[in-house]
Amino acid sequence: MSFNEYMHIRNRYRTNPVDFKQLAEKHPALKSFLIEKTNGGVTLDFCDPSAVRALTIATAKEDFNLNLELSLDRLIPRIPQKLNYLHWIEDLIERKIDAIGIDIGCGCSCIHALLAIRLNPQWKMFVSEIDPFNYRMAMKNVEQNGLQDQIHVILMNSSALFDGLIDQTNHYDFLMCNPPFFSDTFECQGITNTRKFNRPSANSINTAANIESIYDQGGEVEFVKRMINESRSYATNVRIFTSQLGKKSSLKQIKNYLQDIRHIDTELCQGNTMRWAIAWTFDETLHFPEQCQSREAFKGLQKMKKKEMNRTPISIQFESKYSFNFIKDYLEKNLFNELNLQWTSLSAYAWTFDAYENLWSHQRQRRRHQNDEQPPSKRLKSNDDQINKLCSIQARLDEHEGICSLYFLFVDGINADSANQIGQYIKNQFPKYCQSCTNTLKLE
Repeated sequence: MSFNEYMHIRNRYRTNPVDFKQLAEKHPALKSFLIEKTNGGVTLDFCDPSAVRALTIATAKEDFNLNLELSLDRLIPRIPQKLNYLHWIEDLIERKIDAIGIDIGCGCSCIHALLAIRLNPQWKMFVSEIDPFNYRMAMKNVEQNGLQDQIHVILMNSSALFDGLIDQTNHYDFLMCNPPFFSDTFECQGITNTRKFNRPSANSINTAANIESIYDQGGEVEFVKRMINESRSYATNVRIFTSQLGKKSSLKQIKNYLQDIRHIDTELCQGNTMRWAIAWTFDETLHFPEQCQSREAFKGLQKMKKKEMNRTPISIQFESKYSFNFIKDYLEKNLFNELNLQWTSLSAYAWTFDAYENLWSHQRQRRRHQNDEQPPSKRLKSNDDQINKLCSIQARLDEHEGICSLYFLFVDGINADSANQIGQYIKNQFPKYCQSCTNTLKLE
């Protein structure tokens, strides 16, 4: 299963994946790793670290004009995955032009900061690294791209994550981190993990050194908890703290740990890989953008909004020549019968009604098959055993300065749009009703 359709909307590879053959023509170092497919196309062996390194170096140069040096015994970044994370952060800070960011653990590639500056040329990044080898390579990658004025690499020790990196006299827009996923070498090697037995093995190689992939005090969950604990001391310095997560089970634990802190989470999807990201803030003025939520949460919000929208009363205004009593008679003696509604009066000008079948839609087709006999009106029963209720609607008829207006409010049921639909039915059918009455009923 490919998750490419769920990549960030601005990810350049979402609808335009890397063409390995075309890329290799421009970057010959990649050509020797191409594998011919039976359909005539080409692919790579993603379990070969040399092939993965060649692809990342070629892609960085071709698409971002970045010159990278990568070590085979350190984490080799996948650029499409990194873009998902960076674009999400851009959304969190509302695509601020001159943002200042922090990256915890930049690795030998320093890829987060390099891509961030290529995407946002006016940003500045402060990045940390505890591994001296990674630090030296990161410095080299920054310098050979001429970005040392915008990217500051800081060698840290492992005793603190933020102390010595975050200047408490400054303000930063965001902090990002790709934490070590595993708690020990057994989990790192897949000997002990939470991967389901029937799930296929990973189809790519993990080249990360232990210092990059293992946090022996509890893996990524405890690492991010440590970030959260330390972040409280820098609540006024960093507006948004974020971290990636490699396991869905970790996300639930971190969300529980953040119960007293405002937070938001999302999925980062690419190819056959899914990662998660979480952000938290102590800034009470900050409102997380809706599009930054996980797909599940975003869909839930959209449904809630639609429900709230459908609970907004709809109104139908009648011409002044139609009196209050004429419209009331139309409702009680015609409409409620015609649509087989179970209704009751709340007052002389208000009703509530339930519908268990849709008789207001597809009128043209219905007329071709309808019987002459109209269904009888049904008052509400106290012990109604019908279970498939389409809608329950409250109706009110008002008159102001000689003009009548009818209001419908959807209350519940499985057809949340029914109030709008019945309102449209009235707009279509009321003129016909009036025409039929002209010869027999004098308008009041």
